[in-house]
Amino acid sequence: MTPLFAASIYWDLPVLLVVFSLVYSATRHDRWDRILSESLGWGFRIGSFLVTVGVVLYVASSYPDRWKQLAVAFGALAVAYFAVQWVRGRQEARKTKSAAVQTKS
Repeated sequence: MTPLFAASIYWDLPVLLVVFSLVYSATRHDRWDRILSESLGWGFRIGSFLVTVGVVLYVASSYPDRWKQLAVAFGALAVAYFAVQWVRGRQEARKTKSAAVQTKS
C-alpha cells in the first residue's frame, strides 16, 4: 500500500490553497496589506473546511456501523456552530447600528 503523502496531489494541495487564496483576495482588494490579510483568512477557512471533511470521512469509514449516531452528532455540532455565528452576527449588526447612530449625532 502506498503511503498517504507519497501521492503528489497531497503535496500540491497547500500550494493550490495559497495560490487560490491570493488570487481571490487580489480580485477584491488593491492594496497588498489587505490582499495578504484576506488571503490568510481565506486560506484558514478553506483549510479548516478541508480538514473537517477529511475528519468526517475518516470517522465515517472507521465506524461504518455507527453512521447514524455520527450523523446526528455532526448535525448537532453544525447547528450549534451556525447558532453561535448567527448570534455573533446579530451582535455585530447591533454594534454597527449603534456606532452609526452615535456618528450621526
